[in-house]
Amino acid sequence: MSNVTEFIEIRRKIESLARQITLCIEKNIAQDSGQYLDEANRQLEVLKTMVANDVQVIAAGRLSRQLTGLGTKIKTMKVKSPTAKRTAVKKLETPVRSGNGEEPLITVYKRP
Repeated sequence: MSNVTEFIEIRRKIESLARQITLCIEKNIAQDSGQYLDEANRQLEVLKTMVANDVQVIAAGRLSRQLTGLGTKIKTMKVKSPTAKRTAVKKLETPVRSGNGEEPLITVYKRP
């Protein structure tokens, strides 16, 4: 029976770490989320050795898929972070010229 309680305890720790990872991803903190992911993966390896029945197999598989998805999000966040912030440069408008090289004639009318 202690094996089941240990399994549940470790599963809850992993789920808690997954929630922390999700919060770090939302706040765009790549370093902390990577550390939480490493810890969660270590806990998942321990959890996989404790699997004894079908329900535990399903729980371990679900957590494995969840952590894999979060790892992918962290990798894309790390790739996008340094180059994402660029300042926009305004281009000066150049006057449009006619094809024959002459300047357009502008007539200004005055009111009487």
